[in-house]
Amino acid sequence: MKEKIKCLGMLTILTISLSLQGFSQSHPVKEYWLTIREEKVNKSGKWVKAITVNDSIPAPTLYFTEGDSAVIHIHNAMDQASSIHWHGILIPNYYDGVPYLSTPPIGPGKTFTVRFVIRQNGTYWYHSHSMMQEQRGLYGAFVIYPRKETRKYDAEKTIVLSDWTNENPHHIMNNLKRGMEWYAIQKGQAQSLNRVIAHHGLAERIQMAWQRMPPMDVSDVYYDAFLANGQKSIHFPDVYPGERIRLRIIDGSSSTFFHLQYSGGNMQIIAADGQDVKPVEVTRMLIGIAETYDVIITIPDSGMYELRATAQDGSGYTSLYFGKGTLHPAPTLPKPDIFHMEGLMMEGMAGMKMKMDHMNMYVSQKTMDREMPYIQKAYLDREDLQIGGSLSMQMPGMDMHDMNMHDMNMHDMDMHDSDMHNMNMHNMNMHDMNMHDMDMDAAGMTHSRETDSLSMPAHEHADTMPPASMMHHMHMDHMQMSDSNQQNIVASASHSPTSSDSIIFNYDLLQALHSTAFDTLQHPVRHLTFNLTGSMWRYIWSINGKTLSEDDSIQVKQGEILRITLNNQTMMYHPMHLHGHFFRVVNANGTLSPLKHTVIVPPMRSITIEFAANEPGDWFFHCHILYHMMAGMARTFQYTDYLQPDTMQYFPIKHLLHDDNHWFFWGDALLASNFGEGYLSYSNRKNWIQVNGDYGWNHQLYEWQGTYERFVTRYLRPYVGIVSSNKEEYLNYFKDHNKPEPIQDTRGIVGVRYLLPLFLNADLRIDTRAHARFTLSGETWLFPRLWLNYSVNTDKEWDVHLEGMLNQYVSVTAGYNSDYLWGGGLLVRF
Repeated sequence: MKEKIKCLGMLTILTISLSLQGFSQSHPVKEYWLTIREEKVNKSGKWVKAITVNDSIPAPTLYFTEGDSAVIHIHNAMDQASSIHWHGILIPNYYDGVPYLSTPPIGPGKTFTVRFVIRQNGTYWYHSHSMMQEQRGLYGAFVIYPRKETRKYDAEKTIVLSDWTNENPHHIMNNLKRGMEWYAIQKGQAQSLNRVIAHHGLAERIQMAWQRMPPMDVSDVYYDAFLANGQKSIHFPDVYPGERIRLRIIDGSSSTFFHLQYSGGNMQIIAADGQDVKPVEVTRMLIGIAETYDVIITIPDSGMYELRATAQDGSGYTSLYFGKGTLHPAPTLPKPDIFHMEGLMMEGMAGMKMKMDHMNMYVSQKTMDREMPYIQKAYLDREDLQIGGSLSMQMPGMDMHDMNMHDMNMHDMDMHDSDMHNMNMHNMNMHDMNMHDMDMDAAGMTHSRETDSLSMPAHEHADTMPPASMMHHMHMDHMQMSDSNQQNIVASASHSPTSSDSIIFNYDLLQALHSTAFDTLQHPVRHLTFNLTGSMWRYIWSINGKTLSEDDSIQVKQGEILRITLNNQTMMYHPMHLHGHFFRVVNANGTLSPLKHTVIVPPMRSITIEFAANEPGDWFFHCHILYHMMAGMARTFQYTDYLQPDTMQYFPIKHLLHDDNHWFFWGDALLASNFGEGYLSYSNRKNWIQVNGDYGWNHQLYEWQGTYERFVTRYLRPYVGIVSSNKEEYLNYFKDHNKPEPIQDTRGIVGVRYLLPLFLNADLRIDTRAHARFTLSGETWLFPRLWLNYSVNTDKEWDVHLEGMLNQYVSVTAGYNSDYLWGGGLLVRF
């Protein structure tokens, strides 16, 4: 059997070799040499170690023409292994660039050569798939021209957007794992109690804390700069009035979505993820991590005009300036309202009371009526709330299976009493409602925040918009179920309260030039549901509640069609990317739904994608937020009839699966006037080793303990350990039993820890002397840099103290401890 597998593996390599042999004779060869090295760079006022390609950040733009034979030599001049993934490129699996899954890692001092025929055109990019190297600078553009250009424009610019941190990305991941709020403080977005109350968000915050949901972040990381082609801003004076400039825009960031606005007028989208689409004009758009959009802008008659890319969390932006003369700046977006995330995600469903079992969250109409007025109206106009388009308005878990959509009147349904968690659009009877071919007259409706009503498609008048309270009166039979009216589809457009002509982008605006529908009569259709799940508490991200290392492989049969419903059950946006394929993003355009390689799934929304399994290999599917991917939000699609080349036997997949199961170490030390305290933590996805102890200066009292705990559920972890102390409650055992009293007592302990609602940590233990102790502890974030920490146990010990954070490493503390009395000092984190 081994020999058979070996022979088949050799056959795979031979097939790749034969497919490439002679390609230089029938296809023009375009060759590049890339050298990866570590260098010190200064992008934001500080020299830090980064990764360059040919001494550049971003890496050089690679240009090809459709039909070229690409030959790319990659030399690794670093002292660590590296890799390059060709994002969005249709390529033999062996060259895809995911170490240990499809491609060998490029070892230090080694050179790896990629050879393949270019069989597509468009705007793409490339980046490292090794650890955190992408965040450190290893990314660049990949442009493929068509054999014959059909678009009309005067010039083009390729723009790579990115985020930049002076901090080591491994240290960032460590901070995220330990749950520090330092990045929110740096961004000025601390969700402390005083700010929550000031923004009328206390009720929501308590509700979220009851569900053990930490304060929500639009993004996890603070960045020192946002860059365009490696610079904070770029000026293009070499453009002239009336010119149409094609911008190939790539979001090559590690964890930043960007809002794009151009002060010179609307932007015309002509391609998405390298695929041509029906041209459509937009005023504002959100570009997700790893997405690419080709847009055409027109240069006005005079002046200099700004195209601004603003980070989704409002923490900064990068700018492109076109022309000369008086500057016409792009509008400044209001910062996101981070205090009403629940209301933001639910606002499109106003009028419905629903229960979402995946979060145990229940939101009544009364609650929504009370909380909605406090949501900043300007923020609710942001395009990120509508990026998924009308089809993504369905909430995760909705199941409309077997419903007669023609006859169903939403008014007749008791939506206030209905349990919505079993409603799921993708399970509809396709004989009654074909999701591919559906013509949705109502599909273009989005929520108009200024009038608190549902805004109709662009051709409707504003005064015909029904109020949100009437949403449940709308008949589902407004949806046309046939192809006959396909040409009448109106794409969704949202209107800004500040400009009646403002068009906010969402996916329903994307329409393919030709039918992308699959022949489902000839090919079997397989339905999959991926619930995007995670926990900010320990920073673990997953699919269907499991990380990559827990459930890595999805077996695929060549020729089948996979229809995947992506249910985002988290409060963060996830850009999901499939290697080696394009998929249909099923939207209001039915058979003309666009092809993409990356799709943004907004919080608490669902999006359906489809792809044909016609590219044999082992392919990665993952969230393209680097830190989410590294924390486990990924899967692999493995074709059942694909055998890897023999080379890969030396690079087993277990190394890739280990990425989300790394061990993380951190700790802190307190030196106060009344006592000293230390804490050490060493943990991975399922295991946690903790050592902590304290010592009082006045009475020379001390206690320390070491424990090993194992997560058996998300919040429950039993543990074993050892404790040693000379405190009275330990020595009383010997007094009570008339035994000689030792200087100290050391005991074994066994117990269980559990995270209660409101983030209260419960700890119940019993020791080898049959003494039980129950401890309850927690913290309250009072002001942006000030916390109240407290704990109490059944041994009548208690502690309460204030902690003021000076920076991410040092805090000042002051408080009272029942053993050590009043005191204050410094806390150092490491």
